[in-house]
Amino acid sequence: MIKLLTKIIATGAVAATLSGCGSSAYDYRKTPISDTITVPLGKTVQAQNSGLSVTFDKIGQDSRCPINARCTWSGVAVVDATVKQGDKSQKIKLSTVNFEAFNNTEKVFGKDIKLIELLPNKTAGAAKPEMSQTTIKLKID
Repeated sequence: MIKLLTKIIATGAVAATLSGCGSSAYDYRKTPISDTITVPLGKTVQAQNSGLSVTFDKIGQDSRCPINARCTWSGVAVVDATVKQGDKSQKIKLSTVNFEAFNNTEKVFGKDIKLIELLPNKTAGAAKPEMSQTTIKLKID
């Protein structure tokens, strides 16, 4: 009798566990919760999932250490961008590292926008890359 009761309880527990796997509570995992976009200098890119568009306006400063040099400090680059949602827009400054008044993440329209990368990297002794090749990579959460 105890074995039969144990089997019934075990079967019920397994059935209850498996039946919950297809519930809508797990639907949030099917859609991405963040966007990663690459924005060329002077261009605007629409982020698919967040409803925001970002324009890479300019490089405010760039003191990054060249990738083929040895430096005591990595340096920093600060970029200016404009974020739009519908008819609203907001200007932001993002840096390649967190320092003093600048951060690599800003909150705009309830979303965190983080500067992941500024390309191209600087190189010592080489010709400067064309500005048309300059891009920023952003993560929008």
